[in-house]
Amino acid sequence: MQVLLLNDNTEHPNWGAQATPYALRRILEQSLPACEIQALTWSWIRTYYRTPRLPGMKAVQIPRDVIPFGQVVFNKLTRPMVTFPEVRDDFDWFADQWVAGRMGRAAQRFVELARWADVVVYNGENNLYRNTLEGCRSIFLMYLVKSRLGKPACAVNHTVHITGVRPIMKAMIESVFPMLDLVTSREPCSHRALQELGVTAARSGADVVFALSETDEARQKVDRWLEEQGLAGRPYACLSASGLPVSRPRGDHEGAMTGLARRLGEELGMPVVLLARDPSCQFMQEVARRTGFPYFGSEHHFTELWPLFRKATMVVTGHYHYVIIAAISGCPFVPLSANNHKMQGVCEQLGWARTEPFDATWLGPVIGDICTEAAGCAARREALGQRLAARSAELGALARKTGDWVREVATGSGAGLEGGA
Repeated sequence: MQVLLLNDNTEHPNWGAQATPYALRRILEQSLPACEIQALTWSWIRTYYRTPRLPGMKAVQIPRDVIPFGQVVFNKLTRPMVTFPEVRDDFDWFADQWVAGRMGRAAQRFVELARWADVVVYNGENNLYRNTLEGCRSIFLMYLVKSRLGKPACAVNHTVHITGVRPIMKAMIESVFPMLDLVTSREPCSHRALQELGVTAARSGADVVFALSETDEARQKVDRWLEEQGLAGRPYACLSASGLPVSRPRGDHEGAMTGLARRLGEELGMPVVLLARDPSCQFMQEVARRTGFPYFGSEHHFTELWPLFRKATMVVTGHYHYVIIAAISGCPFVPLSANNHKMQGVCEQLGWARTEPFDATWLGPVIGDICTEAAGCAARREALGQRLAARSAELGALARKTGDWVREVATGSGAGLEGGA
């Protein structure tokens, strides 16, 4: 069985995004033991191309981020190459150009891989909301796979949150998703959003990261790190920012996140480990410097979050996958808002008492409430952790069904979307 995996974000600068292709590959390999997987990356989908504009220069694609002699000169010697449609009306024209080989080597590479594959699986992580570039482009690629190449196509593991602001993606989803052989969203609110858009036969699944668990290698690394930080055998909490802008330290301004870290440590009576992987969250290193708390940064691997959270008293976070990993590890959490409704969705899915996250962009008025809730989590850590771990095991079993559903599509042994909400 040959599988083309679209949107492999192993190199994405976010621990959760890195975990999803790792989990999805394992799920597919378990359901399709003899499968061969070829992948196209998140950055491949996002790349813009330019071609030489001077007479006599060969018309080849040059990625926009390859700048051999300065941006100004590069832009004068090249012109943008438009290879993807921006709106749904243009899908058919662009699809014909791709199949005819008129859209450059990157497009030819995709068509070759899609023809090679028995099934195309699109990992929707981080894509289907706010008209993301990679989301719109991936929907077009799935349309190309179905309408021009006649291949089985599955869109899995995604959040759907189409806002009323520049709703470009809405028409793409409404028209393309009903054509696909499998569509699985990862939270109840995304499933409801698909139904509202007319994709009534989509399946309600769970994020594929629920299917992962702690590894011995990661446990040993975290044990060494805790020893180095003087945290071995001591209680500690964890705190991260969010994908949203957060008040950060600037000069003599400490920022709300620094205030939250200090207050959390005081209220709980323990150190607070400050986590940051995304480039936009690296200010947490400065928060660590100002508070004296340990910093757990981008030098760590996503697999190390499981043992870190398993030993933590509780977690405060605005990152979706940190909540998932904390829940698997039996660690209670206080959710901060993310950049769409996925945080609310996973809290609902876990049966968590708080489904409305605290606003990460206006922490000042709610720092006291966050700390009070964190103290409640700490006081009931064992009971809450057991409940979270049990529910996570159920969601892990649901996440693993993604592989079975893909197998049914690829082999023609199932009913596809029919009867599968």
